[in-house]
Amino acid sequence: MNLQPKLFAITLIASDLDAVAEFYAAVFGVVPVHSDQVSRVFKFGETLVNVLERSDAVSLFAPAETATQGFAQHSMFTIQVDDVDAQARRLQGLGVDLNYGPKDQPWGIRVITFIDPAGQLWEFSQSL
Repeated sequence: MNLQPKLFAITLIASDLDAVAEFYAAVFGVVPVHSDQVSRVFKFGETLVNVLERSDAVSLFAPAETATQGFAQHSMFTIQVDDVDAQARRLQGLGVDLNYGPKDQPWGIRVITFIDPAGQLWEFSQSL
């Protein structure tokens, strides 16, 4: 078997689905492609980002435990942009606190990072 893996979906856990939906609309310009009482699903290119209500995630993730918001970062999602500095100004105008940057990295990119209402770390990256 010769697998050609393609990332189809990512599931995140949140306590306030409406806050996440508002944040994603303002920051990423995406709206849910599916919405119900326990989830909001967004499309980022060909990848679905499923944001699941924390209370519902417990049964889906079991027997693995779910971490509490703010516990610690263990992943980061990166979106490529044309101008990191323009995005930094835009996010700050939206009231989004930058976690890091803008800063040039030694491997040839300029980045900013920020945290969404679900506690997920995101990065905007620009090739230098």
